[in-house]
Amino acid sequence: NRSTFLSPPSAACLTFLSSTPAFAKEVDPSLKGTKKDPAFEGCLSQCMYECTKPKGAEQKSRAECIPECKSKCATTKAQLMKGEPKKD
Repeated sequence: NRSTFLSPPSAACLTFLSSTPAFAKEVDPSLKGTKKDPAFEGCLSQCMYECTKPKGAEQKSRAECIPECKSKCATTKAQLMKGEPKKD
């Protein structure tokens, strides 16, 4: 019977597809608001890609794009800084 043959694999596929994807993991609270925040890194990466893409005859360098993209993506002062804040 075809339905008996197909039921275990299809159930396994449905279980696999309904599970929570790996990229949807909860972000470590200690990273939120830092330069290592995945949302900040993703935004910065996408912004840098868009900014450095050639637009006609004009193309910006990474050095020109970094300040512009940081100000667009940053949600905290630490993300706007160069380097890491001093720890006392």
